[in-house]
Amino acid sequence: MQVILLEKMQKLGNLGDEVAVKAGFGRNFLVPNGKALPANKRNREVFESRRAELEAVAAKLLGEAEQRKTKLVDAGDVNIMANAGIEGKLFGSVGAQDIADALNAQGADIARNEVRLPEGALRHTGEFSIDIQLHSDVVVAVSINITSEAQLAALAEAAEAEKAKAKALAEAEEIAKEQSED
Repeated sequence: MQVILLEKMQKLGNLGDEVAVKAGFGRNFLVPNGKALPANKRNREVFESRRAELEAVAAKLLGEAEQRKTKLVDAGDVNIMANAGIEGKLFGSVGAQDIADALNAQGADIARNEVRLPEGALRHTGEFSIDIQLHSDVVVAVSINITSEAQLAALAEAAEAEKAKAKALAEAEEIAKEQSED
């Protein structure tokens, strides 16, 4: 099926391109959602008469995506708490909705369908780099840090042990210094 794109679509084409797509994709998604028109003589004329309007709308959407990008960059890294075992395997997973909610809590304006997880939901603790696609031309990489309460407790315990070790070492050095003076 030949269609005329009414907006830029990633992996498909730019505004005004006439592309061949599978009939079901064109008939069930592109045309009903206003993203394309079936390619025929009448629709080509309709498109050419609306071209300036469509380009203005596309430029406006790109500008809005750039503004949202600055909010997203200002939000910075995201920390997500999840239940996990000692080895770091999550009881459940962290998905696109969880990431979108965490980013929105930090002041970004993200929808769930803008979060790109090519390998599926995250199932381990650690730091991950996730792409957020705000527009077909605007993609932002965000750092996601997934930690568990058990890991935080273990880190706090290790920090306490390190402090105790440093304190004991300082006391031992002080005692050794006093004995050397005698």
